[in-house]
Amino acid sequence: MSDQRDAVYIISVAAEIVGMHPQTLRVYERKGLVEPFRTPGGTRRYSQADLERLLLIQDLSSNGVNIEGIKRILRLQAENARLRSQVDRLRRLLEEAEERRGDRTTMRIEVGRMSKRQLPALRRDDPFAQDVSG
Repeated sequence: MSDQRDAVYIISVAAEIVGMHPQTLRVYERKGLVEPFRTPGGTRRYSQADLERLLLIQDLSSNGVNIEGIKRILRLQAENARLRSQVDRLRRLLEEAEERRGDRTTMRIEVGRMSKRQLPALRRDDPFAQDVSG
């Protein structure tokens, strides 16, 4: 959903910028592909992020991806962005913890040693090896 401060384009301007008919934008909204900001009077306002999303939808559609496929791609992109953000946050927290602890090299070596003791043996018999004795 667009933030009110970023949503500045009315539907006719947004449609012209992305080269679509305003009705197409309404259809995409009804299908759940885009969610423009609504003013108290109900007017749609599109942000730059909405326009970029519409261009992506247009590109996917012109390459033969149907609406359900586009929805899945958009959901996967959102999930990917969420996970990347989470990984970045965890990296920052780890770096902060390492800085508080002191020498990063020492901590990594200690973590490596602890991990080795806790891991099970990785050598296993090959399930595809043939018994030659029989």
